[in-house]
Amino acid sequence: MALSVEDRRIRALRSAKATIDPRRPLGVLVEEERRRAGPERALTVFLAGAECPFTCIFCDLWRQTLDGPTLPGALPGQLGAALRQADAGRIDRVKLYNASNFFDSRAVPPGDLEELAGLLAPFSAVTVESHARTVGRRCREFADRLTGRLEVAIGLETIHPDALPRLNKQMDLGDFDRAAQFLREHGMDLRVFVLVGAPFVPEEESVRWAIRSVEHALEQGAAAVALIPARGGNGAMEQLAKEGWFAPPSVAHLEQALEGSLSLGGVVTADLWDTDRLAGCPACRNARLDRIQQMNTTGQAGPSIQCPLCSR
Repeated sequence: MALSVEDRRIRALRSAKATIDPRRPLGVLVEEERRRAGPERALTVFLAGAECPFTCIFCDLWRQTLDGPTLPGALPGQLGAALRQADAGRIDRVKLYNASNFFDSRAVPPGDLEELAGLLAPFSAVTVESHARTVGRRCREFADRLTGRLEVAIGLETIHPDALPRLNKQMDLGDFDRAAQFLREHGMDLRVFVLVGAPFVPEEESVRWAIRSVEHALEQGAAAVALIPARGGNGAMEQLAKEGWFAPPSVAHLEQALEGSLSLGGVVTADLWDTDRLAGCPACRNARLDRIQQMNTTGQAGPSIQCPLCSR
């Protein structure tokens, strides 16, 4: 995919990439996940591979990707190592996150799909990530190879009509809806990522638009929605902050977005992987993080946090 002028401008603001081993997973994580049918034990494998061809203005996942294509055989080797490292006998779902698009042949060599499917055969569910525009034939073919049910995670980010076109995601709401329809029609599940504090959304409206975006995802049949706090660190977001187009969300923003989204039904959780980078009131920050974790686990809002410092 040829880089546009905007792609090149965004990439020029980046720092250097990390040096990664193309034959070792970037990380392995086991966690409990709330799903419609009950709690699942999920193994998340962060795969080392090619960089995504799309240049979203908010993305920082490129920092741990290769400049060239993923080496044939590397991903099955990484997954095999991850399965040996984890207690795979207690895993319900495997999530393969490759900081790109699973159905991009440059990121996932087609010749590796059969071996990957074989390694995933013991599990009842598999999640991979994809841009909406790469959901199609290869997606269906991989689902057919699997023993378990395939779920595709797609970044919707926001449905704000001015913000979404400015994210340089090269996706509009129609692209997302068509991908969601394709997955429904072919018996696959949809997982959706929604940004809290998306750039170009006014700070005072960020929570409301996050909740509206979750609502749209659920209307399109999302089996799970994850709220992701937008973060800096990629160069472009710092530039947007200087220009007044981005204000990093706080712990309170994430809490409010999750609480508001739970009333919509469905499975909605908040991403707590990077919360040490979120600003928050020193008097109640930890209590709010604990409440978010409780909402993630139970799906219930529970009592709100009463903080005398915040209420002044």
